[in-house]
Amino acid sequence: MASETETAVRRETGTVDWTSAVLAGVGAGIAMGLLIQFVMGIMPVIGALYGVESLAAGWIAHLLHSVAFALVFAAVVSRPPLSEYAESTASIAGLGLAYGVVLWLVAAAIVMPIWMGLVGLPSPGVPNLDPQSLVGHLVYGVLLGGLYAALSR
Repeated sequence: MASETETAVRRETGTVDWTSAVLAGVGAGIAMGLLIQFVMGIMPVIGALYGVESLAAGWIAHLLHSVAFALVFAAVVSRPPLSEYAESTASIAGLGLAYGVVLWLVAAAIVMPIWMGLVGLPSPGVPNLDPQSLVGHLVYGVLLGGLYAALSR
């Protein structure tokens, strides 16, 4: 029978490893971006939010969003009450999964459709509860949490 080992993550409460957050955001953002590009086919729309509807602009904007959201995640999980639950790689990955749901509900379901309408793009309406987008945000969240935990040891 295989034994499972839980890796403890030791960090002083309130301290944030910003470098690990940036790297985790890029890694998780690349994984989610591949889903956005190849499954959903909407990466150029991300760039169009900034006035440039292209694949390259979409990737740049998406990765910048990924890093910004990763920095917020790292700051939030480093402080009470969530820091009390951030004791292992698995628990931080779980917090990341929950964060992915929150991002999906706020950023993808509400903010993005409104933003699309404001810049003159066809908007899916609010809320946009697209299940493919949920999967992408779950992938982003769990990878963000897992990578942040692993990199910030």
